[in-house]
Amino acid sequence: MNERSIGTRYSEAVTSFVDFARTLTPEEWAMHVPCTPLWTARDVLSHVAGVPDDGLAGRVDGAATEPWTQSQVERNAGLPVDELLDRLMSQYEMFGAAIDQMGEGRPPFDCHSHEHDIRHAIGRPGNRDNAIIHDAGETLLSTLAGLPVGVAITYEDSTTRQAGAAEAAAAATLSISRFEVFRSRLGRRTLDQVRALGWGGDAEAIDAVIAEWFVFGPSDIEIDE
Repeated sequence: MNERSIGTRYSEAVTSFVDFARTLTPEEWAMHVPCTPLWTARDVLSHVAGVPDDGLAGRVDGAATEPWTQSQVERNAGLPVDELLDRLMSQYEMFGAAIDQMGEGRPPFDCHSHEHDIRHAIGRPGNRDNAIIHDAGETLLSTLAGLPVGVAITYEDSTTRQAGAAEAAAAATLSISRFEVFRSRLGRRTLDQVRALGWGGDAEAIDAVIAEWFVFGPSDIEIDE
């Protein structure tokens, strides 16, 4: 685990989300979000603000399932945007401390992923090189430890990492940005898009890595960012 705490990650993800969210227009809030096909940008906000609200209220049965997230969308639909953002800002520190104590590392990455979902939907990319995405790259690669093959990964700054079977030489290679790891492993790419990344090495080894690539997803539609 990276030395940066879960609480720190969550604080950064929420403040980044809120700072960006306060710049959206009513027209942008109403836009469809392809990365979350059933939701508008406003629905995404209902979910992001609903996570700490549910967690602090003890509404955690079925956490992270579709019914749980949809209940957040429905419950928060009638609240003004500014009220939701203010509530999120009033709750995130306490919730961040709680998930830090539990070792629950998903909410920071979920929150930041949804910021980029909205950015993609409204055509305002940015904020792609930050500590959260660097942390996500390391954390998400660590989940590939059980691969039967090794894969050597080279990031955009020439930093290299090995994932998978550490005792053997890497049979597959991948040149990729940390942002692409963050987005693709969390289901914001199709299978074909992942196959088209900068792979090299043994074809069977590449297939073995791709078979375990998606933590969520893959996406049913191409997501071009």
